[in-house]
Amino acid sequence: MNPLDFHFDERLEYAETLPSRFYTDPSILDMERERIFFGSWQLAGRLGNVLEPGSFFTTEILGEPILVVRDQNEVLRAFHNVCRHRAGRVAQGDGCRRVFQCGYHGWTYALDGRLLGAPDWEGVENFSRDAMGLKPVEVQGWEQFVFVRIASRQGEFDGADLATVLGDIPAATRNFRINEMRWAARRDYVIECNWKVYVDNYAEGYHIPIAHPSLMREFDYENYRTILGRYHSRQDAPIRREPDASRRYQATEQQGQALYFWVFPNLMLNIYPDNISTNVIIPLGPERTLTIFEWYFPEDELNADRVDSTLALSDEVQREDIAVCESVQQGLRSISYDRGRYSVKRENGVHQFHALWCKCMQEPGG
Repeated sequence: MNPLDFHFDERLEYAETLPSRFYTDPSILDMERERIFFGSWQLAGRLGNVLEPGSFFTTEILGEPILVVRDQNEVLRAFHNVCRHRAGRVAQGDGCRRVFQCGYHGWTYALDGRLLGAPDWEGVENFSRDAMGLKPVEVQGWEQFVFVRIASRQGEFDGADLATVLGDIPAATRNFRINEMRWAARRDYVIECNWKVYVDNYAEGYHIPIAHPSLMREFDYENYRTILGRYHSRQDAPIRREPDASRRYQATEQQGQALYFWVFPNLMLNIYPDNISTNVIIPLGPERTLTIFEWYFPEDELNADRVDSTLALSDEVQREDIAVCESVQQGLRSISYDRGRYSVKRENGVHQFHALWCKCMQEPGG
């Protein structure tokens, strides 16, 4: 039986949610890794770490080791961080190098990925040095962020560059001067749920009145709305205008709302009047997820009180979301539940996520 043999209705008014088995079955996560995560643009790091020739950083995308570097001609490049000899790592951490050298047998590579040296290689026949460079990975930048795409393939994202996937996000955020903001903090949370449970939860504000009393005090919920793009959604959360000293945020002339952007499949960008944060969702297993938050502030707003109060509110909200998501994961394993329905008014973002998920997962030859 084809595990993806089910019907998904793209009409929100009639649609049912994804079957519960897609949130628990390990074989589904294996398929998602190849069909969704490797074929989509993934936030890999910050451009500030690769500004000068020779500067580099390493990371992993769902277990795939990646190397990002600025080469000698100032071209931004990315490679699989895997030596072509016997799969050792050619770089560790971050820094600045003139060449990369595998820590296993000493093969060396230029900053543009060319194989430079292979010690004690005399006598090897039918060997092409030109064909043994590091395997490249697509890389593009936006504002102060580096994105990589590991394996572009035919399907939903075929030919879609980063700008296409981001859609109107650059235009909508242009006045926030994201590129000028300074990194302030990072926090990681491990949650006992499938990664899609967390994305489902993020993609709607429907649960705010029940699950997030502190956020409810911040926002004008009646005018909260979700606007869909092709590969992303935007939640507009108007900040309450009436004075209240207990609230973290006050509306300004420049910004009267919080903006929550979700980019398929696993990136969130949260924009408030005095800070932004990124949130990357990484599956660690079929029922375990890592969420990575990083905060950025304008330099003239970067002070301990603002950072501490921002992180305190965020941590409160995350603890509430963790409790909800872990409870939902337990419910998805119940014999009483398979599929639910969507609120037309409040859950169009969840429906969009599921529709994109289905397109990627069900494509022929995926």
